[in-house]
Amino acid sequence: MVASGTGAQGGRRRPTVADVAREAGVSVATAGRALGDYGRVGDALRDQVRAAAVRLGYSPNGVARSMRSGGTRTIGFVGVDISNPYFATAMRGICDVAREEGYEAILANSDDRMDVERAAVKVFLEKQIEGIVVAPNAVIDVAHLRRAQDLGVPVVLLDRHSGALDADSVVIDNERAAHEAVAHLLDLGHRRIGMLLYVDPDESPELVASDAGRPTVRGAARPSIDRIRGYLAALDEYGAQSSDLIRCSAIGDAAQFEKEADALLSLPQPPTAVFAADNVATQGLFMSVRRRGLAIPGDISLVGFDDLDWTTLVDPPLTVVAQSPMDMGRTAAQRLFARIKGDDSPSERIVLPTRLLLRSSAAEPPAGIRAD
Repeated sequence: MVASGTGAQGGRRRPTVADVAREAGVSVATAGRALGDYGRVGDALRDQVRAAAVRLGYSPNGVARSMRSGGTRTIGFVGVDISNPYFATAMRGICDVAREEGYEAILANSDDRMDVERAAVKVFLEKQIEGIVVAPNAVIDVAHLRRAQDLGVPVVLLDRHSGALDADSVVIDNERAAHEAVAHLLDLGHRRIGMLLYVDPDESPELVASDAGRPTVRGAARPSIDRIRGYLAALDEYGAQSSDLIRCSAIGDAAQFEKEADALLSLPQPPTAVFAADNVATQGLFMSVRRRGLAIPGDISLVGFDDLDWTTLVDPPLTVVAQSPMDMGRTAAQRLFARIKGDDSPSERIVLPTRLLLRSSAAEPPAGIRAD
């Protein structure tokens, strides 16, 4: 957390709403409402917060002044890649809730770049938005999000949880979802199972042995890392060691994933099944398999991620892990508005369910290939 300030004297930094909250012994949201004269705050609590502000030499910022006059009635959403159907659908859920609350949502696309994400948050604060939903590029580098909170602007994380930020998050259980998908292929008799997925540009998953000697992956909790963990855990449970069959790409493009899938399927001993752990990887994998003239599931079984329309229109329809980005967006926005309205409860990690939708793209391994 940001170190407590004692005013601008002596060259120290200007105190923030978070500093006043700590001094008064209240939450940042309560301090923001008391200093900005908005929302519901009791007279005694308001006096307590204002007394703390005087002691610290705090002066109101533009966000607080905006809230005092009724607020801008806008929220911001920073998505990683709005061309990805996941984030586009999540944005729809956020906009629907914002409209129900009489607000407008402003969109920024970070394009998987931390500098763009930081700049977007800075612009949102300058425009005096009242809350931010963000799909963060990083789960450790969150100083810009903490600054927003220090200014009294609530932040809700979408698709990722950060242990470095005291904020609500809306996620799925990525490890469990991947484990279920890979276990399905193992139950069918597959033992050489490939994995194809996107990783962040600054992320290089490192496969290591756990304390118990089992294969796992080192890295902070984020969707790609957790999905690799689920994949490896399932293989370990069935005695199938195929961790050499993981192919990652830091370019979220279906054509790039088609190349990665080509490399995977061109191995001297290729996998009999592949789990594509995100929707762009699923598309690239399907393109590669079709171009190579392989039969699904006769030659190779596929399990993808995200229940997009095209996965049921192809032949055969694909078995996929289904999540609901619409529900995730709505839930994140609802949590944000609860904070804007004064909810001071401890931050939550909200985990929404996934489902493995069994269709026709996965079957037993081709005849003559031993399961072990």
